[in-house]
Order: sequence, then C-alpha cells, then structure tokens
Amino acid sequence: MRRTAVVGLVTIGLFSLGCSNGDDTDAPAPAGEPEPSTTTMDSETTTTELDDGDGTFTVTTETFTDDSRPTSESIPQRSLPTDIYVPGGDGPFPLIMHAHGMDGTSAKFSELLSKWAEAGYIVVAPNFPRTNGDADPALRDVGDYLNQPGDVTYVLDQVLAMNEPGGALEGKIATDHMGISGLSLGGATTYPLLYNSCCQDDRYVSGILMSALELPFDPDVYDYSRRIPILVFAGTADAAIPYEMQQDIVAKIAGPKWSVTLIDGQHSQPFENNPAPQDQIVFDSTLDFWALTLRDDPGAADRLLADIDVEGETTVEVTP
Repeated sequence: MRRTAVVGLVTIGLFSLGCSNGDDTDAPAPAGEPEPSTTTMDSETTTTELDDGDGTFTVTTETFTDDSRPTSESIPQRSLPTDIYVPGGDGPFPLIMHAHGMDGTSAKFSELLSKWAEAGYIVVAPNFPRTNGDADPALRDVGDYLNQPGDVTYVLDQVLAMNEPGGALEGKIATDHMGISGLSLGGATTYPLLYNSCCQDDRYVSGILMSALELPFDPDVYDYSRRIPILVFAGTADAAIPYEMQQDIVAKIAGPKWSVTLIDGQHSQPFENNPAPQDQIVFDSTLDFWALTLRDDPGAADRLLADIDVEGETTVEVTP
C-alpha cells in the first residue's frame, strides 16, 4: 500500500557505564492509515508518494571509509561499519539515522530498529570508530564525540549516493522525509546536527533524543529556537546522566516538543535490546512520532499522546 506524505555526562557516569544486551519480544501497535494531504510551502505544493513497505525488511552492513579525516595519529582514515535496514517494497521510504552511545553498537538496538523497518522506514545505524563497544580498548576515547557529527554526515552522504540511479538503493529513499535519533553520547552527537552551527544538517526534519546530553563543539553555538519536531525521553533513575541535567537542556528546545519522563527509567535499557518496563512505550511512541513527522499521518498526533501518557509510568510535557 502507498500513502501520500508531505514535505511539510554527570559525564563520569556516562563514560563508565556500559550498555547491555538482552531480548524483548514486545510488538508495537500497528500504525493507522492517514488520509492524503497537501501542504503549501513558499507558494508551491510538494508531495511524495511514500511506500508503506510489506512488513518485511533486510539488513546489510556497509563499511564506509572517510579518507579525509583520521581516527588517530596511527590511523589516517575513519572506518564506519553501518547497518542499513531496508523495508520490503519498491519505495521510496522515509529514512531514519540512529546514533549509538558510548560503548554501544548498532546491534544493541536491533529490536527497536527492526520495528521501524517493519513499519516502512529505511534505518541507517553507523558504528563510531572510537566509542563503539567493539573497538580496541586502547583506541576508545569518549572525546572522539567531537568527530561523530561529521561521521553521521559522511554516512548519510554515502547512503544518499546509493539512492542515485544505478545505486544499491536506487529510488528507495524519500530524501525530503528524513529523521535522526540518538542515545546518550549518540544524543550528544544528534544535538549539534539539529541545533549547533558547527554541524547542523537541515536534511533532517525531526529528531528523537534518548537519555541525551549537550556537549561543547567548536564553534559552540547552539540555537534551540530552531523549530523542528522533537521527541525526548529521560529516565528518573538514569545513573549516567542525571535526569535534572537532561531536563535543563530539554527546557531550551523551542519545539514542537514531546518531552517524556520515564518514571524509574534507566539510562539505556528502555532503548537497547534489554527487557525494560518502558519497552512498549518506546516502541509505540517512536513509531507514532515518525508517522507524524515523516509520513504526515494526521492520526499519529493523537496516538502519540495516548502512547506516551501512561499513568504510573510516565509524565509528559508537550510544547506546540
């Protein structure tokens, strides 16, 4: 089926906290069918026919090598193994970029990313050279976060090149319907791609921040007045980045913003492949958010509010 959519940490704790793996078999509720709509922008109406996919997907790993930037003094390039989830169907599909945290990997998010791919989104999940959990321990360096926005931009450029005629993803990506998400240090990578003059990438039209922290870049100019839809998760039991610290940053974001407090939520467990009480909330609400912002699904706003407002498990603040 096809539908019409419109363009329209404290840091010590973060550095020392590893990310665990596990299994979860919860499944999200199916997304609803939106009615066709159009939006006028700059006196022009632009519509893109988006493929919903057939509920299946494939995962491949591509290693992109950026020869223009070093990993370290002894490694003159940056190697970025990247998982690419591609829904079954002809496309085009919206695209979601996802950034892992310190000592994380793309594989630790396979359950969540699979939910997104099943729902008809291409998902791109790079592994950063010096902060992924499989990196040589002698090479790991949390300070390499400074290079990660550049890694994400490089990977996106390579994936979009695959969307060109003759490429492995020819015609499968709806390039005007792309979002980004990130956990922890991956959230610190996502913040500047959305708001900082150092590396803002306007190709993303929405974003999800998970247990995220703002960190300094050069030049270090964050502009949180930028209007872009954002879904934020923060847990009150986060032992790596204090909840209050996260909320101080979230308060700066102009919106539209859905800020979700996960009561007793921990740092990475609700998002990675670990059983956690908040798993279904994350599955359902992220699908709602992507449907709202990347598919222009008019019913998704109400579903999102219903799925994030769970008595005893969440508190919610919405900024239009």
